[in-house]
Amino acid sequence: MNLRSLLTPLAVALVPIVASVAPAGAVQAEDPLVITCTASATQYYDPGLTLTDRPTRISASAAYSCVGAGAVNSALLSFDYTVDAGCLPTTSPVTTGVTRLDWNQGADSEITSTFVVTRPVRQTVATTIGTVTSGQFAGYIVNQTGVYPAPDLLACAAPGGVTSSQGILSLTLTQPF
Repeated sequence: MNLRSLLTPLAVALVPIVASVAPAGAVQAEDPLVITCTASATQYYDPGLTLTDRPTRISASAAYSCVGAGAVNSALLSFDYTVDAGCLPTTSPVTTGVTRLDWNQGADSEITSTFVVTRPVRQTVATTIGTVTSGQFAGYIVNQTGVYPAPDLLACAAPGGVTSSQGILSLTLTQPF
């Protein structure tokens, strides 16, 4: 018996299974398991950060470059929230809010998240954990990290304080199992 005579019955047996999974003419795109994005961003503080904590509006926008979702390869990020914040690492601001991602293709996404700010040596790290609540990739789990240099204490003591900082953002969207 040659290999061809062994494979022919197997191929005939598999045709109905393949046809039931993917009917003729129906191409179904798989949702990506993981999408990763990176960007550099400027974060703004109003009023500026000073040596004492006070209610501060923190806003940013950034242009992400993304991989893992085929033609969906970039997104514009915007967020705006208010927390008690200052230059000294005396508190770890925690708040919830909504972030918006405007994808280059498909529906925009809204993400409901919890933001936590920590201050390891000479850095400010903002970590966001949440879920895409509407739009493209709804239901995906979101992890975002922004790393910024720690505010300059002399600038914090100056009138007006620190009004902006530049950092690097990383974003991961993971399909829930």
